[in-house]
Amino acid sequence: MTRLCRDGPQSIARLTAGRGVTRQTVTKHLHVLAQAGLAHSSQIGRERIWELEPRPLLTAREYLSQISTQWDEALARLQRFVEREEEPPGQV
Repeated sequence: MTRLCRDGPQSIARLTAGRGVTRQTVTKHLHVLAQAGLAHSSQIGRERIWELEPRPLLTAREYLSQISTQWDEALARLQRFVEREEEPPGQV
């Protein structure tokens, strides 16, 4: 996935070149990515060219960013509450 992200669309032959991994292994991995909506392929001549589909990952990143912000806010509220409870009586 890193090579597709970094180098753009590629054939399985290019993805396996010099990597010590079989074409079958890369093909299985790409099919799993395709089933998850994270990659797609197109036929160009005799080769199948694979390309990442970044949109689902961007959507997930946005969602995780929102969740992270919500947790940061909740933890900040908890910290303020705990610090307020630790103050000696009579101090506000």
